[in-house]
Amino acid sequence: MPLSYEEFRSSLLSDEGLQALSLPLTAAEAQRVQADDQASRSWYDYWLTVSGQATPPAATVAATMPLGGHDLPTSAPTAYPAAYGATTEAYATGAAPFATPPLDPNAPPADGTGRKSRAGLWIALSIVGALLLIAAIVTVYAVVTARHWTKVDVPEKPETFHSEEYETGAYLVADDGVSPCYVDQDWTDCIAAMEAQYAGACAGVELVPTAADLCAQHRAEIDRMIAEDVDGTYVASLGDFGHLTRTPETATRQVSNDDYEPAVTHEAVCYLGFLGECE
Repeated sequence: MPLSYEEFRSSLLSDEGLQALSLPLTAAEAQRVQADDQASRSWYDYWLTVSGQATPPAATVAATMPLGGHDLPTSAPTAYPAAYGATTEAYATGAAPFATPPLDPNAPPADGTGRKSRAGLWIALSIVGALLLIAAIVTVYAVVTARHWTKVDVPEKPETFHSEEYETGAYLVADDGVSPCYVDQDWTDCIAAMEAQYAGACAGVELVPTAADLCAQHRAEIDRMIAEDVDGTYVASLGDFGHLTRTPETATRQVSNDDYEPAVTHEAVCYLGFLGECE
């Protein structure tokens, strides 16, 4: 009784079973055949045929046995089972199918290298993902904790000044001590001379305090002389009131040279204490 299909597949996984089947397969090739149902079915059909436990196709009989005492046919059958070789000789003699039977290209190798490759890929992807996550966390932390500060590119240039004299608008008055009158001058004429000095130096302008005091003294003296004026009075002696001279008061002030220049700055950012523009 021939082996069942499942028993045939089980035999492919042991050295003793593979030897009993007498198939031209290495242990690795047998494992690959066992892992692929389509390849296992083709090899099972092939084994049944070469072991004599199944009737080969009509084409096989024609190729292996003389018919009516005639020689082998000279032409090959038109089609063969997919598991057999592509030549008449390979089919007729029961030679092994393809040295490496067509297997499912998507089937993982029997030695587990496909699973290892996928495991390695997942590990690599996990590492890359972890690195990207760490980079994102560091970036967010750097932005949140960034320090903004004002960086001075060109320092401020302070304003400079120079001294300048100017008139305050008030006046100084000086008395030279030489009387504008003379001895034996008519008293009224002397009063007129005194009035002329007062009007030219003291009247109608702003005076500094000392000048105002001096002019007030002259005004009082003139008023006294007017009160004593009588016909036939002459100047007997000269007093201390002399000629008055008025000059503008000046002062010194600081004037800007208009050379102030503000500092040139820009807003700088420092990340993590060492990236960007840090002090």
